[in-house]
Amino acid sequence: MKGFFYFHFFIWTLCFLCTAARGQDHHTRYNLLDVLAYTFEISLHDTSDLIQVRSAVEIRFKSAANGFYLDLKQRDSSGKGMVVNKIRWNGKQVPFQHRGDRLELTIQPASPGEVRIYQIDYQGIPRDGLIISENKFGDRTFFGDNWPDRASHWLTVVDHPSDKALVEFIVEAPGHYRIVSNGANICETRNAGRVLSVWKTAVPLPTKLMVIGVARFAVQQLESPSGIPVSAWVFPQNREEGFLDYSMAIQPLDFFESFIGPYPFSKLANVQSRTIYGGMENAGCIFYREGSVTGKQDHESLLAHEIAHQWFGDAVTEMDWHHIWLSEGFATYMTDLYLEHRFGRDSFISSLKRERELVLRYSTRRSAPVVDTTLPVSVRLLNPNSYEKAAWVLHMLRRSLGDQLFRETLRAYYAKYSYGNALTEDFRHVVDSVSGKDYGPFFNQWLYQPGHPVISAPWSYAQGHIRIRVLQHQKGPCFAFPLDVQIVKGPENASTETLYIDTREQAFSIPCAGRPVEIILDPGSWLLFEHHGP
Repeated sequence: MKGFFYFHFFIWTLCFLCTAARGQDHHTRYNLLDVLAYTFEISLHDTSDLIQVRSAVEIRFKSAANGFYLDLKQRDSSGKGMVVNKIRWNGKQVPFQHRGDRLELTIQPASPGEVRIYQIDYQGIPRDGLIISENKFGDRTFFGDNWPDRASHWLTVVDHPSDKALVEFIVEAPGHYRIVSNGANICETRNAGRVLSVWKTAVPLPTKLMVIGVARFAVQQLESPSGIPVSAWVFPQNREEGFLDYSMAIQPLDFFESFIGPYPFSKLANVQSRTIYGGMENAGCIFYREGSVTGKQDHESLLAHEIAHQWFGDAVTEMDWHHIWLSEGFATYMTDLYLEHRFGRDSFISSLKRERELVLRYSTRRSAPVVDTTLPVSVRLLNPNSYEKAAWVLHMLRRSLGDQLFRETLRAYYAKYSYGNALTEDFRHVVDSVSGKDYGPFFNQWLYQPGHPVISAPWSYAQGHIRIRVLQHQKGPCFAFPLDVQIVKGPENASTETLYIDTREQAFSIPCAGRPVEIILDPGSWLLFEHHGP
């Protein structure tokens, strides 16, 4: 996901107050059940924003139960939200109560391991989640936009990234629309001025990625070198520009397949949309903001970022929201690696330096760790710690491991957790396993504690030696890190020494024949730090 819109402060506050209780409730539900599959039959219309839905939720019970709840936003005083008409299981009515965000079912006792399918009929005008609006050309559109937990505005779900499930969308709409969704297009029919389109996934997804896009589309079908169907879905008025811009998707797709592993989904659709984000990495069906189409091919980094998410964020999904760096930090650094591959080292370093500046500026406003459990489940999670600082953590890990082991680590992590979930410690265990070393201290200082090194390195020269003092000025704990120091004697005469820093102040003596012209800290841009003083 790239770019986001900030909500009002009172929304943040409400979210914060609800986070602890909501997390506790979900933990209880997580131990109670596992959703295996969803089917959503959805009817859309031009004359009204009302949607009519029949959902089927297939559940495997982990423990004995006589009730459970699903997430679904109830109709409120504005008239927006969902109204449930009936729930059935095994041909019989199921008692329920719909209170606020929760649809509570009272069920006949279920045994551990038992699988049931509950059918739910409901309707309403989505307050959010399914964005029904007009595009920049004034044409009516329908776009799912679920991140972080907005799927429950229009779908009956367990709206948490830890419960991944198969999904099937059966969408009926006026016949002038085209419909795109996750998975494969199983069938599509047109009759009596209506279109019916069925899309189904073969692998489980988190609800944040389960979407439909319904609009007047021009569609172009392409194919990657490995045979993955790649398509562009753009508004007809942007046909030429959109086909040109989105054709760039094949290059990052090809790179990530070679670097990480085979593409994890059945297709890659690149969709011009009304998402509120710069891009949203819906699995196999990426939604980009409508302004991303310019005809200038000037959003290559955006495409690379969202395509990188197909591996990290979509196939491997964070188990909980506060480990979002496993999605956003990975996609950010994978984009950097793509830039290095495509445009060379200078482009890569320029991107890293821009990211470092964002991290340093953000730290002046908020001192917090990358894994920040104090934040509510809201757009506040989409901050430079989750994106740019996390990318820098991966960059420093790459330096520590070396290029070959770093790539082996990413591939091993992806292979182990693809189509499942992971936490930060899961990734750390893979790093430990591949490297044969304990990376606990590295993860602790860069991910679980706030801040970064703020260093100065005054130096002097006498009697054939450079004497350099390295001081850490940041508040809070000391950091341990390697620091490259470049000794410049002239335009074509420079050497680099690596100093290992682990205390507030350390002194080093480096033999040097002749006084240096300049001492440069971190010439290769391998360390996330702030330079303080000389």
